Amino acid sequence: MSFRTNMQYLRSQRNMTQEQLAMLVGVSRQAVSKWESDKAYPEMDKLLAICDLFGCTLDDLVLGDVRHPGSGQRASKPDHQGVAQTTSTTQATMPVQSAVEDVTGYASFSNAYSLRMASGIALIMLGLAFSGLFAEVSQPTDAHNGLAFLTLMMGIVLGLACLMPAVSARRDFRRRHPYVADFYTDEERSRVYRQSAWELVCGLAVVLLDMGINSAGFLVWGWPDQVRRFVFFLLLALGVFLLVHAGTSHRMMNLRAYNRQTDSVDDDHGDAYRYEHRISNAISGTIMGLCTLVALTMLFSGNYDNLFGWRIPFWAIWIIGGVFCGVLQSLIGIFRKPPHA
Repeated sequence: MSFRTNMQYLRSQRNMTQEQLAMLVGVSRQAVSKWESDKAYPEMDKLLAICDLFGCTLDDLVLGDVRHPGSGQRASKPDHQGVAQTTSTTQATMPVQSAVEDVTGYASFSNAYSLRMASGIALIMLGLAFSGLFAEVSQPTDAHNGLAFLTLMMGIVLGLACLMPAVSARRDFRRRHPYVADFYTDEERSRVYRQSAWELVCGLAVVLLDMGINSAGFLVWGWPDQVRRFVFFLLLALGVFLLVHAGTSHRMMNLRAYNRQTDSVDDDHGDAYRYEHRISNAISGTIMGLCTLVALTMLFSGNYDNLFGWRIPFWAIWIIGGVFCGVLQSLIGIFRKPPHA
């Protein structure tokens, strides 16, 4: 088989289009079309990327038949057999990731997406924090209640102004780039994972510290509800920002999972990924169901803005539940077992 025939066979085995292969290798679709029509030939780094992608050797891809592993070595010239074997073995062990470029701009997109998601949820929590400054005064008036509602709505609007464009941009990016070549080096991946781990630790520490300060404010320092509520949601916003940013950044590094969502290959890792996705959705649904139960209980009992002595409107329960669902998805993204190559 020729190189062109080998390429067409490998693509057909994966049900992969020329555009999808181009995105994985880091070239244009026109380049793949030229390869398969014998009008051009890929460079060595692209050949290695193709071998790593389809799990074949360089000899089989270029000289032999990929349907019969080892045929490429037999097709090598006898007087150059040792050199060919040594060269192919050395090249096969080269790090392919370092040769692939970020042709789609995925790195900058993922950084912006992670920051927007974390900022959007944190802004909603800040809206809850500052609304308490007006809602829990000793003798609230209509003006205080109006300011509290306006502050909360500003937090929600600013939060949605970050979240909705981020989700829309991610959907548009996925539509334009269904496959993205894994261009991250081991050093870049380790750096992001270390940063995510530190953000996770700091976020959990802030949440625990927030609970301790709030308890001490009530039992020891005698803080009024107005101050306790403000401090609670202020620190919670910081902790949630760190947790969501850590989880989103960690998840966006998993390009294997990104590509699998549009890959027709059904393997064990794909089944595990979909199973974890269903579990996380079930947990999120349970959280929102409990929030609905609490909110309806407050509504029909007449405690429209009171929960365990805190002045929280019944409809704000859904907002808090949605925030914790976002944190849950981020934590699942961090602790999910990475797929094996």
